[in-house]
Amino acid sequence: MSAFKVYCPNCDREISASDINIAQMVGKCTGCNQIFPISNPAQSDDRDDTRAPSRPSGIEHETGVTGELFLKRSWFHPALYFLLFFCIAWDGFLIFWYSMAVFGGPAQGGFGWLMILFPICHVAVGVGLTYSVLAGFLNKTEVLLTADSLYVRHRPVPWRGNRSLRRDEVLEIELEFGGFNTSAGSGGSLMQKIVSVHHTDGRQIVLLSGLPERQADYIAWHLANELQVPLVRKAGGMAVTGVGTTPMPRWMNRFMGGSDA
Repeated sequence: MSAFKVYCPNCDREISASDINIAQMVGKCTGCNQIFPISNPAQSDDRDDTRAPSRPSGIEHETGVTGELFLKRSWFHPALYFLLFFCIAWDGFLIFWYSMAVFGGPAQGGFGWLMILFPICHVAVGVGLTYSVLAGFLNKTEVLLTADSLYVRHRPVPWRGNRSLRRDEVLEIELEFGGFNTSAGSGGSLMQKIVSVHHTDGRQIVLLSGLPERQADYIAWHLANELQVPLVRKAGGMAVTGVGTTPMPRWMNRFMGGSDA
């Protein structure tokens, strides 16, 4: 029998062998204290796509008055608090540095200009960090499916990766393995998945990437169900390259180990 891994159905954290009761076929997640049954690994890939998956935490599901599908996914994760304090310290040091450079008295020679120009790269990092942390606290990814179109929006802080497609341009929805994230001190890894569409012109367009497994499965199933197109589950492999977006920077996703709040 080939080896297999077990993941928590609540937070997608990998479960260690010591936290699995083989006799009773149950597992316990040390991350969220969830106790759950373990299915037969021989049947783990045979999913019933006629049944809607249960809604995971971090996903809001609404239906419009005329039947629109409206899904929201928050970017917030508790690790953002650490990044916020780091950002305040980083930006505070830069403010102190430039106040000394500008208002610290007459400079001798070119030392004043050197103090201004030297931390330019640090300023760029600070701006990017501040923007990303602000987006992490405020942003939500919205997936809207109307009678005519499919929209993906990241807001209110502007972010790349917005999508607009006509319903008749979607041939099928694909759910693909996108790698693992290991959060600091968690003792496990979180599986990530990619939700993409196959376009009528032959392109594969990534809608969302870097999603925890259960969130990706939920979004992909409902899109395929509402669009009445096949849901293709691509096992293993590498992440899709090409057009697409990860809602948070890759380094921040790795630090937070996914954002399944």
